[in-house]
Amino acid sequence: MVSIRLLVMLWGLQCISCNADSDSLWTSKLPEQDLQSFIDSLIQQQKKLCTNEKNSVKALKNQVENVTNLLFYPPLIYNNKKYVISKVPYQSSEEAMTYCTAFGGYLAEVNDQNEYRALQNFVLNTPEVDVVLVAGSDAKQEGIWLYQRTGKPLSFLDWGPGQPDNLGDEDCLNMWKKFGGKMNDLPCGFRSSQDRFLCELPK
Repeated sequence: MVSIRLLVMLWGLQCISCNADSDSLWTSKLPEQDLQSFIDSLIQQQKKLCTNEKNSVKALKNQVENVTNLLFYPPLIYNNKKYVISKVPYQSSEEAMTYCTAFGGYLAEVNDQNEYRALQNFVLNTPEVDVVLVAGSDAKQEGIWLYQRTGKPLSFLDWGPGQPDNLGDEDCLNMWKKFGGKMNDLPCGFRSSQDRFLCELPK
């Protein structure tokens, strides 16, 4: 569930720009693509929040849920947690982590084989998704994979064929349909407008 603190923060961020148009509100560095309908939907949610200063916490939660549905595909509920795959690409792994944090979670951390199998099936069965960023980086030391959030070593890895190959300084972890949802290393920065990221959120 989204915390009250997060709801207040989102309320403040939304209402700062109550008079903003879509051009001034949308400042992401994402590659050019047809996102106008997505932007318009976010603007509509923003206006609903800003038209009534007496919105209840329940109404605000509903608006946050609506925004979540715009940003992410339908969730996977596993082991009392919610996992969501973005509908939009990421400019960098840091940007992806920021999205996840804004919704009270973090980039999905694969901790064991059971969780991995659940996430693997989730990736494989989510349409229009190919490469999905998850938590894990060996940027600090090549071959030593750590969770970015905690700095602790990854407790589970299952590489695709010939991976990791560090082709072109690939320091971030992803799951790739090409490899049956197995793990692969890719650059932490922007690679393709088709790439997505996976957040792990409180249920």
